[in-house]
Amino acid sequence: MPGAEYGAAPSRGRTYIGYRSGPTGAYAWKDPTNHRQKPGRPRNACGVAVKVADRVHVKVLTTVGAVFETSCTLGRVAVIDP
Repeated sequence: MPGAEYGAAPSRGRTYIGYRSGPTGAYAWKDPTNHRQKPGRPRNACGVAVKVADRVHVKVLTTVGAVFETSCTLGRVAVIDP
């Protein structure tokens, strides 16, 4: 996706992954830490990083020092509507 941007942010112990189609558009945010649907995801995130290469890679640091990692393909559908 040329011009697309990906972001991530921790808020209140959760991790949000974002996508926007260009540098001035609004982000669409997804919370992949829904514990009822996806148990085992971190509940106490305090830091998050995103790397975009051939895939979108996300690393989450928790308040107890655990690191969780995941990745998905590029594009809004993969990040926001998996």
